[in-house]
Amino acid sequence: MSKQKDSEDLVRVGPETVMGELMRQYWIPAAMSSELGRDGAPMRLMLLGEKLIAFRDSSGRVGVMDHRCPHRCASLFLGRNEENGIRCVYHGWKYDTEGNCVDMPNAPPHQDFKDKVRAKAYKVAERNGLVWVYMGARKKAPPLPAIEASMMPEADLQISLVQRECNWLQALEGDIDTSHFGFLHTGSVQPEDVPEDRLMRWTVTNRAPEYHVTDTNYGTMYCRGRSTASTRARGSRWTIPTRCSSASAGATRRHRCAR
Repeated sequence: MSKQKDSEDLVRVGPETVMGELMRQYWIPAAMSSELGRDGAPMRLMLLGEKLIAFRDSSGRVGVMDHRCPHRCASLFLGRNEENGIRCVYHGWKYDTEGNCVDMPNAPPHQDFKDKVRAKAYKVAERNGLVWVYMGARKKAPPLPAIEASMMPEADLQISLVQRECNWLQALEGDIDTSHFGFLHTGSVQPEDVPEDRLMRWTVTNRAPEYHVTDTNYGTMYCRGRSTASTRARGSRWTIPTRCSSASAGATRRHRCAR
């Protein structure tokens, strides 16, 4: 039986939390590249409990930073994305994609101190249509994750976004739990209604799969099998902090990345 403290450590991902600090050691998928146009309107982001904005500057660089201007905490979501920076609408202070203050128009030249001001910004990388953000404290970010799907030619990928109103742990449980498929998704489907060459046939023929779990040197692995006329197996892998992939024999592999 887990304790309340264990549960809180698992589900809370904000700054200075146990799981939050762990997840911040990895790159987080944040947005689709197509969502950010050059000099376009900034986009709101919520990553690991932090309210952020994302924008693409005039040169095509992507910035992800705290939505609050460090001057008076006005939201930079309301700012103007112009000439390689995001400009706060309150006093006109402007920041580049790395969070450096590059203009302080409300201060006379002899009182300008923009070189001492910096917005909280995170490291950003793009690959094959996805924007990734590193929110950790390391000066040098780790390499981008070598996820097979994200390294394929962009023309061979289909990227979609789904909003789940739940905690990350609930999403993980749903992704790796495959026994619910025969009830939640196909509970009203009868075996005789499904062609024999469809994988769903095995789900609705035997709704009580057997699970086999083993420990490995990189974590835990499980396989789910259904004993029918022929044995069908399905495996799921979850890689910290956000990736789940699943595949069945003869099925297309699916990768899910959560933010």
